[in-house]
Amino acid sequence: MTPTVPFDRGELAGRLARVREAAARDELDLLVVTDPKNIFYLTGYDAYSFYVPQALLVPVDPTAQIVLVLRAMDVQGARVTTWLSDDELVGYPESCINDGPRGEHPFSVVATTIAERGIPRARIGVELDGTLTPRELEILRAAFPGSSVASSDGLVEWVRAVKTPAEIAVITEAAAISDAAMEVAREAITPGAREADVAAEVYAALVRGTGDLIGSTPAQPYMAMGDNTNNPHLRWREGTYGPGPVYVELGGHRHNYAAGLSRSFHLGEPSPGYRRVEGVVTDGMAAALEAMRVGARAEDVEAAWRKVVAPFGITKAARIGYSIGISFPKTIWMEGTISLAPGDRTVLVDGHVLHLMVAVWLDDLGYALSETVHVTDDGPRPLTTLPRELVVTA
Repeated sequence: MTPTVPFDRGELAGRLARVREAAARDELDLLVVTDPKNIFYLTGYDAYSFYVPQALLVPVDPTAQIVLVLRAMDVQGARVTTWLSDDELVGYPESCINDGPRGEHPFSVVATTIAERGIPRARIGVELDGTLTPRELEILRAAFPGSSVASSDGLVEWVRAVKTPAEIAVITEAAAISDAAMEVAREAITPGAREADVAAEVYAALVRGTGDLIGSTPAQPYMAMGDNTNNPHLRWREGTYGPGPVYVELGGHRHNYAAGLSRSFHLGEPSPGYRRVEGVVTDGMAAALEAMRVGARAEDVEAAWRKVVAPFGITKAARIGYSIGISFPKTIWMEGTISLAPGDRTVLVDGHVLHLMVAVWLDDLGYALSETVHVTDDGPRPLTTLPRELVVTA
């Protein structure tokens, strides 16, 4: 069966080389990669199998093979979604599942694979902030008592933070799906419509995609109306839409890359106060975009936003954006690297992609507005195209 991998071998080889260079700088011999986002980034492996243990072994030696250890029944999925050879795939038996009386723990197979293949392991990097469990860490340490097992948290993520042209192209496609899904939300949010029905239509649009672009598994959209709009992470509820404010935050996904998008709506004529919030937030976004330049620091973008909104009494304790890219459950599309917040002195470079989320959550209501933006040498390039003004529905 021919693999159906969205990225060619050269693209994945480049990613692997950059990760190995970063690991070498940290004086590591071996990376044990367990975060499903990072496994996907390095191999293309794309199956919903991360509810059981799996690990990608990445020797830092550029001449050594990488090895993906996973449940035996999922090996075929790896053959379909990666360029890995059978020699780079190890399937552990079903007896390992739930560590039953006849079996061993899957990470015992990981340890055995490292030992049998003679992979250098004096200093092993593990992702402590990912899916690795305390028991899995204990198994590795027990198997290699002479090795140093250190945290490699953030290593792959910081490599991922600078997107390649191939990744930018896919995120741009995801943004087109975001635009299409938000248009569906705009048409569906009408007085008397059930929140659940609108959510179902948005989900369908995210999966269906637009034109020839098919969506991959989306993160849940955040949707709220009325007094609940001052909550940033609510889902649909058992109600119907009535007069007042509404917000939707969604993200089109293309080959597991996401493009976040938020817009606000109002059923009926908004109050002058709400219009004032709209204007301040929109002006703040324009200022933040203007500051989002190559060579600027992440905190500079937030400072530009705050300079505009603070005179109007609007404050926001949360960051106003973050690095966005590969999206899998748990942390969805957030990358855990760049934050557009005071104190983040990361210098922006061409290839960073940021979800600029300038929503505000006030005491009695909220206003949501966001864009996914590609930082380029020629300036910021928003990837979504919908108008930013409040949509008023009669």
